[in-house]
Amino acid sequence: PCSGLLLLAKNREAYYDLQVQLATGKLVRDYVVLCHGSIPRRRCEISARVYVPPHQDSLSKVLPVGRPSCTRLRVMAHGVQSQQCVTLVAMRISTGRKHQIRLHSSHTGSPVVCDGRYSARR
Repeated sequence: PCSGLLLLAKNREAYYDLQVQLATGKLVRDYVVLCHGSIPRRRCEISARVYVPPHQDSLSKVLPVGRPSCTRLRVMAHGVQSQQCVTLVAMRISTGRKHQIRLHSSHTGSPVVCDGRYSARR
């Protein structure tokens, strides 16, 4: 259900330029996500510490020992899919933790539609 962008540099100069953009927050990462439930329009940010276990197949978790992470969101539309409420959300991540959008969405009770790992809903 999810895909990510792979960003490659053609040479060392481009690589270091991308590193600087990422470190200074100039590299913008925006996503459009369909989530279960009706997310209130007033919700604009999810801040929760993300812990990524050392095992590759383990799920990331929201835990106090996790690394700080922030997902900003803007509700674009509400709708109904298969007789269930859904919300279309524009999300911007300022940190890039493993499965951050999926985990933050699930943590707030509105998991990503068709996410078999972080949602009990199908």
